[in-house]
Amino acid sequence: MSNPTGFRAMTPGINNAHTLAEQWGTQTAVQKKRAVLAFNKASSLLGLHAQAIQLMNCLLSFTRDCDWEADSRPLAWPDNQRLMDELNTSLATVKRTLRRLAETGLITFKDSPSGRRVGRRNPHSGRIEVERSYGIDLAPLGIRTPDLEAMAEAQERRQAYTRSLAQQFTRDRKMLTSYIESGLAYDLPGPWRECADELDELAVLRRGRCSTERLEDLSERLAAILERARTAYAAAADKFEDQAARPTPSGTGQAGQKDMNMSPLGFTSEPHIQNTTERQIHDLYRRERRSANAEQLDLISAGSAGEEGLGNKPERGETPEQPTKIEARPIDPPTLMVLCPEFGQWIVSRGRVTWDDIVNAAEKVAKPSLQIPDSTWAAACRMLGRQTAAAAVALIYEKHEDGLIDNPGAYLNGMLSKAEAGQLHLPASLFHWRKPRKERRAPSTPTYRN
Repeated sequence: MSNPTGFRAMTPGINNAHTLAEQWGTQTAVQKKRAVLAFNKASSLLGLHAQAIQLMNCLLSFTRDCDWEADSRPLAWPDNQRLMDELNTSLATVKRTLRRLAETGLITFKDSPSGRRVGRRNPHSGRIEVERSYGIDLAPLGIRTPDLEAMAEAQERRQAYTRSLAQQFTRDRKMLTSYIESGLAYDLPGPWRECADELDELAVLRRGRCSTERLEDLSERLAAILERARTAYAAAADKFEDQAARPTPSGTGQAGQKDMNMSPLGFTSEPHIQNTTERQIHDLYRRERRSANAEQLDLISAGSAGEEGLGNKPERGETPEQPTKIEARPIDPPTLMVLCPEFGQWIVSRGRVTWDDIVNAAEKVAKPSLQIPDSTWAAACRMLGRQTAAAAVALIYEKHEDGLIDNPGAYLNGMLSKAEAGQLHLPASLFHWRKPRKERRAPSTPTYRN
């Protein structure tokens, strides 16, 4: 056996990723935004831990949009020290995580003869000189993007179906409970005890997280029990109405009519009156009118002349204090998506967008892309809170995409200085940003990391 070469050991997973990267071309190239969204949506299905997801998003931030074209290559060449600083972790963790991404088939390695990562770009076009560039190749992710999108869509459909089953189970359970309680309360003939026991058994099986197949089985069993209870209740109600429709003796007619009105199974379903005294609307109206007239008389007497003559100025009371200005309401996730549409394209949600989704996109996608230092982000979270800090990053991302900000990190530091002085009004800034402006600066070429 020959001496070790110093290169990384080849495994079937790394070899498959390398073979997949060779297929990059016109038929397989995708846009960078599409690849980023597909990866973040399917990351939970790939079995990747949080550090692997963060490292992958960090590598994606080192590439430009033009690198993902068919005649180029999505290469990144950050050294290990920079990756250690970005992830705030050790060298062994960086190497282990890179190997995990390669085994998963998302990246491959294009090693130089010296083993260093180095890249070259055309000074005029900014495109990568593929023959002279060595580093981490993200082409496998681009080729697998359609498959990842299909996996994410299938997972979303499955989750939506599971949610619908859970909601239907809850509705049927509540309906069955109402039938059972009503049947037992009015001593109606029917299998109420048996239905109650079966419902308790299903409730025990439903506790905790259930798979879709198990939830389907429980929903079908519950629907069968509900149908039995509904049929028995309808038969008992028809029988009760037939008995109530028969003529009653004169002595008990009034009492029978009272019982009919009080019963939910009678001809009319009237609400129970908690207070037997009827509200006299016209008396209430007269009392309010008298109160209003009294206030008018007080106002007239306050402005009348005194005993010394009509020339005196009316007496005025003290000027009431002006109410304090109400601050703008905090921004909620749907509103933030409307105000920051460019930032919203990077959010991965399993349904309705939540603050956790926004914070995750700001921390794992927008922050590395804008080159905001970890210390600045930590200071923003500590001073503003994670949600407000994410909203601030969303606004900075919008302005950066419009070419209005050259240094997002410094801009965020400026916002923190305003917040410390009590002069930061982020909701007003967000709403003002979306107002139409007569003159918009043309978007400039964003600053990239490679």
